[in-house]
Amino acid sequence: MADDKQVRVILWCIPRTVSTAFEKCMSNLDDVQIINEPYVSAYIFGPEMKQPLESFAENEEKIIAKTVEVDLGFDVGWDTNMATYKFTKENLLEAEYPGKKVVFVKDMAYGIAWKLHMLPEGYRHAFLIRNPIKVFTSWKKLLDKLGKVHSTVFSLESKGNNMLPENYFFGESVQLYEHLVKTGIEPNPVIIDSDDLLENTEFILKEFCKHTGIQYKDELLSWKAGDGVVKNWKFSEIFMQGNQLCGYFADAFASQNFYKSSPAVDRADLPEDVKVCVDASMPYYEKMYALRLRAEKQ
Repeated sequence: MADDKQVRVILWCIPRTVSTAFEKCMSNLDDVQIINEPYVSAYIFGPEMKQPLESFAENEEKIIAKTVEVDLGFDVGWDTNMATYKFTKENLLEAEYPGKKVVFVKDMAYGIAWKLHMLPEGYRHAFLIRNPIKVFTSWKKLLDKLGKVHSTVFSLESKGNNMLPENYFFGESVQLYEHLVKTGIEPNPVIIDSDDLLENTEFILKEFCKHTGIQYKDELLSWKAGDGVVKNWKFSEIFMQGNQLCGYFADAFASQNFYKSSPAVDRADLPEDVKVCVDASMPYYEKMYALRLRAEKQ
């Protein structure tokens, strides 16, 4: 396991919360190892996969077959076929990373909520959330893009035929948060709302670093455009191949800083399927939002 001076942090995210841009931000730390979505990789594609939807499972072979045709030209991490939860915990997250001052992991709570006993040891924990209206408006656009690329129907219309876990990402985040607090693993996890991060970046990053034990530096405020830095990350091979095919990390990889937040669409103007997701998620979101790191007024 890590030496006493090494800091290990997991940022548990809701999808579509500028979380990949956050990884690029953290890549500017000195001597850092980034690990991208190891539990989600195991959840969706690993040997112990827990599929949240029937239609996705039915189309999985077609999706994987098309995705693996993509040649990355470099080795980014691990083969998803071997990514059991035991492998993920012990061989990725609890592995030795000599010479690294920070091990930073970005993952999603729904990937671990059903196997909380497989949480890795030695980590600080934080959360990144976002207004559900913004999350599911963006998520619907992504599903439409995936469907066009894979000739597969993805839907938000009902659970069981979409790419949503049982409690719409937000419920699983609350479950994990409460587990961390109750067990004392992380008595007071930091919660960041992405709008606060985008509107008051320097203050939020400084507070995040202070709470997690990371040494803040001004270089976190901007980074190089492109995906070159990803070659130094640990990243599920199939996820990176999927990005090459679908471009779902394209905006984050092209980014050079955190952009300003746009206003949320009025609920009345949302499609009905998005409204269902928003209404189911909002109580969970509001619970975490009330506990979030408060942005200092500038």
